[in-house]
Amino acid sequence: FFCRSAMSRVLAFLAVVAGVADASSCGSFGMKSTVVDATTFGMTWVTTANSSHEVVKIVVTPTAARGVAAQTYVLTKCTDSADKNEIAAEYPGAAVISVPVNGLSAVDTVQIALLETLGVYTKLRAFPSPLLISSDVVRTWIQDPVNSVESYPGAGFGTDYAAHSAVTGVDVLMSSVYQYGPFGAINDYNASGVLDKMVLINELDESTPLGRAEWIKVVGLLTGKESNADSLYSTTKANYETAKKFAAAAVSQPKVWYNGFYYDIWYPAKSGQYTYQYLVDAYTQYVLPSNEVFPVGGMKWARGLELAGKAQFWLSNSQSWASLSSAAAASSGVPLVDFSALSNLAPFGCENVWDNDLSSETVVGLDYPRNDFFESGVINPDQILKEIIMIVHPELSAIGSHKYFRHVPSGTLKRNCPFDASSSPATTTTTATTTKSTTASKDTGATAKAVGLTGLNLGLTVAVAILGSSLIALALATSIIFQRRMRAARVMTKFSENSALGA
Repeated sequence: FFCRSAMSRVLAFLAVVAGVADASSCGSFGMKSTVVDATTFGMTWVTTANSSHEVVKIVVTPTAARGVAAQTYVLTKCTDSADKNEIAAEYPGAAVISVPVNGLSAVDTVQIALLETLGVYTKLRAFPSPLLISSDVVRTWIQDPVNSVESYPGAGFGTDYAAHSAVTGVDVLMSSVYQYGPFGAINDYNASGVLDKMVLINELDESTPLGRAEWIKVVGLLTGKESNADSLYSTTKANYETAKKFAAAAVSQPKVWYNGFYYDIWYPAKSGQYTYQYLVDAYTQYVLPSNEVFPVGGMKWARGLELAGKAQFWLSNSQSWASLSSAAAASSGVPLVDFSALSNLAPFGCENVWDNDLSSETVVGLDYPRNDFFESGVINPDQILKEIIMIVHPELSAIGSHKYFRHVPSGTLKRNCPFDASSSPATTTTTATTTKSTTASKDTGATAKAVGLTGLNLGLTVAVAILGSSLIALALATSIIFQRRMRAARVMTKFSENSALGA
């Protein structure tokens, strides 16, 4: 009896040891980061009850207006199917993903910027079209046939996850919020078995620039760069807060209009959205009342002109004007809009119009310039804030050079500024840190074209901009709207979606 009892204890001990060994064989995460500023995703570090595996549960919660359910992902270092099944049993309905992934696909240039910043863009196996990417490094790498990255320039591949999933080596399909809800095909993905490989990168719904930047932590966890991601974010946050304190020392709080328009409809930033937060942190007064409500499809032309006329500075969202005089002389096609009224606005008369297209460039094969503001801006909110501060507070000392914003020259427009000289001249010199700006190639009639989208999901095309009043209702992004995603559609969608300034 004693022997049998002793043997039982030995076997039990060995079983425990074996269980611990099995759990440890899955590996552990190097950095257990926490969420600081983001509000649309949460991270919970857990040791599973049954299998003692270390996992991190990520819950992504899109903005309520999207009508999209929260998405849950459980990341583990385990690669064995039996281990993953044990974990899945404890988290029913969640996608269990082994990390770091070996290969992934992306649908948005913002995702490209996050991958490049972490040095893991070589994990890309599929992307709609390299032409949409501003980064020379990543674009060149994708275009090199040696790297076997699938690209599908035809419209629609951006939302064709079945095609993405079929690409050899794709472990995770990085998606955007546009693949969900009434305008997505999420039910089709689920039925085809693709959904368990999709991960929603939802920076678009964040209400602050730092919240957007913090999504680098999710990408870091997916790619085995969690420590790097945490360190990079901490540095970005510190730089942003320093710039914010610098702006608070300004002696004036100038009135600003941050906007872009398409035909005769304006898409202004709104209170509570991340682009609007830039204006708050730059110590400005936004001329749009925080409680003003305007139609779902955008603001009417007359009201937009009225508000713009109250501003000292206009931050333009990829209108790509060669000069103020050419902007005022242009007219759109359908419906016909006369833009001559722009010349009577204070920002035009004071030569205080800046466009976020400094790092844009015309591309053969695209009907709109790609713009790095909507690509790398997601991980450079500190740089964007510094530029806005230098623009609206010329009385302060310069705190860097310009990478994203370009001062639009007056051209033949005669200066007629109603403000004091000290508050109106655009004294900040535009010194680009990039040589990509091709102002000469900017379309002088660019007011008639959809401004800004490179963030991309080829599935949303210009049709969305035309048919998209209902999409805009769900959408939430004002300035970023104009960029990522098929220049005309994403532009309209985004600018009114989050109605914010976009980065």
